[in-house]
Amino acid sequence: MASPPLRVGIISAAWGAKAHLPAWRSLDGIEVTAICTSRPETAAKAAEDFKVARAFDDFRAMAADPDIDIVDCGTRPPLRHAMVMAALGAGKHVYNGIPFAKDLADARTMHDAWRRAGTVAVVDAFMQAVPAMVQMKAMIEAGWIGDVFGADVAFEVPLFSAAQTNVPGYVWFADPANGASAGRNLGSHMLHLLVHFFGPVASLASDQSLALRAWPLDGETIRPAVPDRASLLLRHASGLPTRLEANWAKIGGEGFRFSVWGSQGRLEARAPVFPMAHDTRLFGTQNPALGSAAMEQLPIEPTYLAVPGCHAVADRPETGLLALASIFAKMRDAIGGAGSAAPDFAQALHVHEVVEAAVLASDERRWIDITAPDL
Repeated sequence: MASPPLRVGIISAAWGAKAHLPAWRSLDGIEVTAICTSRPETAAKAAEDFKVARAFDDFRAMAADPDIDIVDCGTRPPLRHAMVMAALGAGKHVYNGIPFAKDLADARTMHDAWRRAGTVAVVDAFMQAVPAMVQMKAMIEAGWIGDVFGADVAFEVPLFSAAQTNVPGYVWFADPANGASAGRNLGSHMLHLLVHFFGPVASLASDQSLALRAWPLDGETIRPAVPDRASLLLRHASGLPTRLEANWAKIGGEGFRFSVWGSQGRLEARAPVFPMAHDTRLFGTQNPALGSAAMEQLPIEPTYLAVPGCHAVADRPETGLLALASIFAKMRDAIGGAGSAAPDFAQALHVHEVVEAAVLASDERRWIDITAPDL
């Protein structure tokens, strides 16, 4: 007899419903049974619009409900802490957003609550599940570039510019009380990728600053109070050096680039904005000639374009659909006792420690050592 489906409750009718809901629904063994917003009328409307059976206007009630197995926590970092703590306190499995927390204290309390709960808890760092990235890691581990010498990762796009705000739904990034900055938001995603590929970070140097001091939005002006660029030099516990660039106000920015090189070649993943399954391309060269920049596009093998028990299609442009579904599928399988879910709260805490250390390194103009965890 087949096991009953795992029942998911989603908090948020914005990103959670629009991006996460299709990914959850693409999986066998999963049923999205509830959605939660902050008011009864918006919860009822969201349930109707997204064809979800139950509506909640109190996340605590959702967390306590015995007919929900997984709580997917949307919204911004300061609000998510209470949601995650309520869900873990009720013994639920949890999916949490990025940045993991508004500060290090919240990050540690969520991590510790997860350890006590003994449930499966995962964060929204789905870059590592993009097919081009999965294949890239497998090729590196198979020795395609030889001994690994270093890596650069950059995410540089004009989310905000002096002419217009291109992502009006994300003006909350401007307020430091929300735990936001280019290093915390864009940087957290890239740090998860670096840690996934190369292991924990042992030390870093950083420079962070604010350049664009006004964002125009519907006749008003938003005055950001957080850095819009971050440059990090990282030394992993293995000794490998890597570099990270985050900039959300760079006009003509090249989007996302992740380059890894070694003794025999180089691999690079590229995407026009945030890396997705349908638009992230993989390039490589094993040409050692001086001055050669001949990077050829490499095909993504079919094995990396499908996930067992998942009906998401890799080339569809919905936001993060296949990569999100891949993370959700590992979470589903881990709950069932097969394999482990990733990126889990242990990795999330480490990345948040790196994020906070980068702020200190920039402020104090020095290298900062980090106690590398056993991930």
